[in-house]
Amino acid sequence: MVILFLQVDFPHYEVTPYDVIPFANIGCDGIHYGFLTDFGRVSDLENAFIVCISPMDFDAHIKIVAQNIREFVSLVCTMRDATTISNINLIKEEEQYISLLKELKKEENEEYEEQTNYIAEMIRSTVGCEIIEDIYHYVEKEVMTAREQQTILSTLDGIGIVTIDSTNSKHYIYKLEKDREINLEDVKSFFYSATTESKLAFIRDAQFTYLISDEIELKELIINEMIKLGLNDEARRLKRI
Repeated sequence: MVILFLQVDFPHYEVTPYDVIPFANIGCDGIHYGFLTDFGRVSDLENAFIVCISPMDFDAHIKIVAQNIREFVSLVCTMRDATTISNINLIKEEEQYISLLKELKKEENEEYEEQTNYIAEMIRSTVGCEIIEDIYHYVEKEVMTAREQQTILSTLDGIGIVTIDSTNSKHYIYKLEKDREINLEDVKSFFYSATTESKLAFIRDAQFTYLISDEIELKELIINEMIKLGLNDEARRLKRI
């Protein structure tokens, strides 16, 4: 059965990207879905990429799964269950997709299939979305290609950074690793001279590697930097975590 709870006040987990606005969860393991705002660059949420956050899938807990909300609904209706979409976070090869879909088919019984087909059809007719014929191609090729065409910097979480205000500037990546000790003076020096895009890439990587949650002083430094950049909503979310 299609399991998806719409919730406008779903809390941010420490792994939820600060520029993601959660809109639904599955009621299990903290798995939730949200609109990717690209630090406020997306003015219409109907055009925002949809991100799946699965907090228990350590180091593979974030993945863009749809180009927009309508296509996300199409993905839910195609897979017949929003819960199973989180499995996509852990796979990327076509064979893995085929295996996943086969397993889902095996687990279905006649009553379950009848119910899910009915619900999915009701959603499709109401929203006006289409069944996705090739889920692997859609997620791993179409969605990923569309995202890569937007981004100018890659990040450890796979989301990347879009152009903000530095079209002709040199962007530098501050390399971060999980459990790596942070030199705050180096970070301050980096923030002083880095482009906005490089700063945002640092923030994404520092969150993905749990360095922000582990280093209180780093967290305060990033909150202050967010405020300087006018990212008040994102700073507020980080403060609450």
